[in-house]
Amino acid sequence: MRVLAGVIFIAIAALPYAFMLVPSGETPPVAAAPQETLSIISPHRREVRQEYSRGFRDWMAQTHQRTVEIQWIDVGGTSKIMKDLESRFTANPATAGVDLMFGGGVDPFLRGATFGWLTPVELPAAILDGIPPTCAGTPVYAADGQWYGVALSGFGILYNQRLLDQLGMPAPQAWERLADPIYFSWLGSGDPRTSGSVHMCYEIVLQAYGFEEGWSLLTRIAANVRRFGEGGGAVPREVASGEVAAGMVIDQYAQTVIDSVGPDLAFVLPRGVTLIGADSIAMLKGAPSPALARTFIAYVLSDAGQKLLYQPVGRNGQTHALHRLPVQADLYSDDPQAPSTRPYSYTSGFAYDTDAAGKRWRIINDLVGVWLIDAHPELTTAWQAVCADGLSKEEITALTAAPVSADELEALATRWGDSRFRLDTMTRWSQAAQARYKGLIPR
Repeated sequence: MRVLAGVIFIAIAALPYAFMLVPSGETPPVAAAPQETLSIISPHRREVRQEYSRGFRDWMAQTHQRTVEIQWIDVGGTSKIMKDLESRFTANPATAGVDLMFGGGVDPFLRGATFGWLTPVELPAAILDGIPPTCAGTPVYAADGQWYGVALSGFGILYNQRLLDQLGMPAPQAWERLADPIYFSWLGSGDPRTSGSVHMCYEIVLQAYGFEEGWSLLTRIAANVRRFGEGGGAVPREVASGEVAAGMVIDQYAQTVIDSVGPDLAFVLPRGVTLIGADSIAMLKGAPSPALARTFIAYVLSDAGQKLLYQPVGRNGQTHALHRLPVQADLYSDDPQAPSTRPYSYTSGFAYDTDAAGKRWRIINDLVGVWLIDAHPELTTAWQAVCADGLSKEEITALTAAPVSADELEALATRWGDSRFRLDTMTRWSQAAQARYKGLIPR
């Protein structure tokens, strides 16, 4: 045993010298590349995260011979992401310690740019030339490169046709139809304070109809809602299970449940009063791995990354169907498996103001939260009383009038960063909402 141990010791000691004897014309074996990590904060659902992790990992290994893993940071919906980033940048203004923000529409990225959280990224012309700058009047990417749309999303109504037939109710094809008392307790809604896609549905109504008329419409829709779910995925599940008959949703969630449940479900884009917007990505200020972050942005906008959005399970290793619309316009005509929807042909009947939407994102969430969600029991009781009285114009106005004007809201938004002012204002709103709704309930 002592002889064997001595032989092993000599062999190990001689290893460095053995490498010195390799002929100069030959290359010693190359060690495997070290693993790189990219951090992404995102509201995307699990299936989306899994496909991008797999796709980017395989693409980097094949095209760059690099080993990359994605660290997904999940703190909840878009509103929670914004609060998380605010906390991170308050603690360290130079960096959030995260490479990318991915998903949540456009408005959070406009806010992030205003706060100075984003870092511009310049893309190769070969990629950017294939992406139209706008879709249905809304921007697909920022001209200064601070954010880029990766997928296009439509906002509309998902309904359960079989349940509606059983209830003797018409299929809702427009936002206004959801305000009909016939749907009382048969509508579902997510909470815009926790879901970016739900927030967009509410903001779209406010802009498509004008603030005052839009608020009246949202109030009546909210009065018909059975309950407010936590995120954007709650309503599609409720509609699919028959717990509610319809609700406002984003197209990707709608298509996912339609594929799983079948023809009983249908999704519609209200004609002229909705939009198709960009679901975006941006590199955050002080990103720990800026070069890798730029590479990921280029990947998700390349043909390989764009096809992840819609290709069927089994194609190129796809394990989940994502049901998304790519931003690369040529794919709609060049790839037979691309979605049949033509988003760049859709015409919206109103001009969506992205700047205004971004500036009032937080205050709209609070306004909706206080008046329509926190006071929901009183709102629904008052709505029933108004309906029982014959829906007089005077009572409807008394119930649904906007608590502030659009100009007043804009002025309040400039002070919404003051936590004490915000809390005081919300307290007054809460008291006013209770007084209004209880005043319409018979004693």
